[in-house]
Amino acid sequence: MEKVDRRVQKTNQSLQLAFKKLAKTTRYRDITVKQLTKTAQINRKTFYLHYDSIDDFSAMIADEISEKILRLILEKPLREGLSVPGFIFDKVFDFFSQSREFYTFMMTSADYSFIGQQVETMVSRGLADAILKEFDLCKLDAYVCASFLIRNTLMLFRIYNDGQVHLDRSEFRDRLIRLNSSGLKSFLDINRNLEN
Repeated sequence: MEKVDRRVQKTNQSLQLAFKKLAKTTRYRDITVKQLTKTAQINRKTFYLHYDSIDDFSAMIADEISEKILRLILEKPLREGLSVPGFIFDKVFDFFSQSREFYTFMMTSADYSFIGQQVETMVSRGLADAILKEFDLCKLDAYVCASFLIRNTLMLFRIYNDGQVHLDRSEFRDRLIRLNSSGLKSFLDINRNLEN
C-alpha cells in the first residue's frame, strides 16, 4: 500500500473541504484554482504541485469515491456478496448515508453529474473485473452485468434521494433487489456458481 505524506494528505483534505464548500454555491466551470486555493488557505503553487487543473482535481475526487465504493462492495468474495440479497445496495446506501451531503451532491447534482458518471464507469469496470475472475462469463457479459448493477443502484439512489419516490429504505431495497436479481438471472446463476 502506498504511503502518503501527511502534508499531502492535509493539502488534499483542505482542497476537498474547500471544493465541497464552493460546490454548494458555485457552478463547476466557475470554480477557479485561485478561488479554490484561497478557500482552502493553501498556496496556488502547492495546488499545481499535485494537480494540473480543476478538472484534474475533480478526477481525483471521482477516483477516490470509486475506490471507496469498490472496496466496500468487494470486501467479501463476490460470489458470497452476490449470494446475499441486497449486499451491494446496503454497502452503497450506507456509504452515501455516512457521507451524505458531499457525495450525494456530487452524484446527483446536474452541474456536477460528470463526476457521478465517472464514478459509475470506474466502479462498473472494477466490478466487471471481479465478475470475470469469479464467474464463467466473457468480458462483455461481465461488463454488462456490472454496469447493470451499478447503474440501477446509483440511478435508483438518485431518484430516492431527490424525493421522486416515497419509500422507506426497506421498500426501496426490496425493489432494487428484485430488479437486479431478475436482470442478472440469465447471466449469473449465483447458487450454481457458489457450488463451484
